Amino acid sequence: MTLILYGCGSASYASQPKQQHAASPTARLVTKPPPGPSLILIRKVNPIRLFIPAIGVNAAIETVGVTPNGDLAVPKQNPWIDVGWYASGSLPGEQGSAVIDGHLDRPGGYPAVFWRLRDLQTGDEVRVIDAVGKTLRFHVTGIALYSPQNAPIQEIFGNDSGDFLNLITCAGDWIPSQHQTTLRLVVYTSLD
Repeated sequence: MTLILYGCGSASYASQPKQQHAASPTARLVTKPPPGPSLILIRKVNPIRLFIPAIGVNAAIETVGVTPNGDLAVPKQNPWIDVGWYASGSLPGEQGSAVIDGHLDRPGGYPAVFWRLRDLQTGDEVRVIDAVGKTLRFHVTGIALYSPQNAPIQEIFGNDSGDFLNLITCAGDWIPSQHQTTLRLVVYTSLD
């Protein structure tokens, strides 16, 4: 089974039958503890704001899933200034790889939210604020460029060895016939 990054900031599972999407390495596995008096309810709180001071990003976070063709969806409400958190993956700050995508540019080549993502440096701070006002601080640990076909999907979406936040956008040259760019930029961060 091959997983490929397609489209601007998107991850495609198009090579898999649609019914297998839930079993992909990026899907969150949820198990219920047995009922009883020791059951503790933990409320998950969605991220609502992304700050990247080094490049001037202050963006609302929209919850996104996958499109009908299996690509990671992008923000819909304000597509050029918001970012999208992949809600079927990890929450920022919990174990695993949380993923946020955003557009590099808008029609006409004008800058969008992740226009300067390529300018980040190892050690730069990335902050996420959740719906109850808690701020999570991450630092950049690496930056990589991948062709859509060779992106390490498991590393980007399914690394459970720590608390990660991975940021994705387009890079490289525009291919008009494919309506996509030649590369994807992934910024890897880790929770402080």
